[in-house]
Amino acid sequence: MLGFNGGLLGKRRVPTLEAASGLWFPNEQSAARREAIWPSTDDPFFSSVSLLLHMDGSNGSTTFTDSSLNALTVTANGNAQISTAQSKFGGASGYFNGTSDSLTFTDPALGTGNFTIEMWLKTNSSVQYAQLVGNETVSSGFTFVINNNSSTGGQLAVYLNGSLVVSSSSGDWSDDTWHHIALTRSGSTVTLWGDGTSLGTGTSSASFNGAASMVVARNNVYTPRNLVGYIDDLRITKGVARYTANFTPPNAAFPDA
Repeated sequence: MLGFNGGLLGKRRVPTLEAASGLWFPNEQSAARREAIWPSTDDPFFSSVSLLLHMDGSNGSTTFTDSSLNALTVTANGNAQISTAQSKFGGASGYFNGTSDSLTFTDPALGTGNFTIEMWLKTNSSVQYAQLVGNETVSSGFTFVINNNSSTGGQLAVYLNGSLVVSSSSGDWSDDTWHHIALTRSGSTVTLWGDGTSLGTGTSSASFNGAASMVVARNNVYTPRNLVGYIDDLRITKGVARYTANFTPPNAAFPDA
């Protein structure tokens, strides 16, 4: 309704750090930012991000750019490449054909502290048992795997130093649909997450350090553990367990700052 001075009366607009509904003039936005009450798209933990791969680029490219502050060199092995056939964000993703395809980069040395490994994954029933991310050697290190055989119905699992730490009881990651997959450690609690829901927890205070290099989509120690499918927006955060309760998966690409 109209106020006495011709202005509109109604529900007061109040921005929060999560949302600012309604229409806002630029000067209003600036004032809210100065008061630190305007929603930010920045990542408060960006300085702790060890690796950030958006998997963007031209179709067939073998250049995978790390957008973290570390700017790690990422090596594409086999026929690992950027594909514009599928993507969650940005119009492209990393494609791995299940033979010798993989990405390698310097192990961020997650150690005994908190961490988060997350990605968007799209695969199908041709995947049986494949490493998503790991630094496993014969005697040490970890492997984060997906198992889509008929007996497990799409199980996620983490092994450390050859022993199972945690596994999901079920899940359908073989349905040609993009899923947000995450692995966290908070204190000694290791948790698997699928689309924002906890799929299982385990306990480990041991070091997650392993080989000098971390490997995506292939296990170079035990074969065959090669991924057939697509990965988009892979992020590793060292020192931070981003998820400790069920959450809503990101609806945009991870920020670069």
